[in-house]
Amino acid sequence: MRCPGWEYSLVAYANAQLGRPFLWGETDCFSLAREALGVILAPNPLANVPGYTSREEADEVAGAVLDVADALERLGAYSRPISFAQQGDVVTIPGDDGSGLPRFGFVPDGRGRLMTSDPTGGVEILPLHNAPAGSLAWRF
Repeated sequence: MRCPGWEYSLVAYANAQLGRPFLWGETDCFSLAREALGVILAPNPLANVPGYTSREEADEVAGAVLDVADALERLGAYSRPISFAQQGDVVTIPGDDGSGLPRFGFVPDGRGRLMTSDPTGGVEILPLHNAPAGSLAWRF
């Protein structure tokens, strides 16, 4: 169920994260998306995903999920083309690090933007229209 006032709470969460450095388990792309869902939904469908503090631990957690799309669908999400993304959607972006795992983000507001993070740039906001081919918006 969506939390009352989630739209405003999500913007406040995003503003508090913007510009923070990348830190595994806190401001990595999946942690941002998981915490954003906690602002939007009660209970948070990703709350049971184990925490981690390093790339190695994150890879172990991710290794338990063989198919991210299937896992999101089992949790009740459905995918939409990125061009139909709305505030509160979780976004998966095809990974480019060779791991086969996607990069995650979320749509913080209705301004056509995506919040994600990167090990070199930290937490950032990008235009949704710059998301690479194969990116999907997931709505819970």
